[in-house]
Amino acid sequence: MRRFVRLAVLAGLAVWGWRYLIRSREPHERASVSFSDGSAIVLEPGSAEFERLASIARSALR
Repeated sequence: MRRFVRLAVLAGLAVWGWRYLIRSREPHERASVSFSDGSAIVLEPGSAEFERLASIARSALR
């Protein structure tokens, strides 16, 4: 029973640590545009199109 408790605590700490590391990173912005015919494009961060779409999305999410 002690082994199970130790394993559960270790697993909980590992999950907490992983989430802490992921959360501490700066969020990555992505932008993709999908069309009704099933095609899609992905806009690269730093491009003019990405910045235009991202500024519209940011204001919509506020």
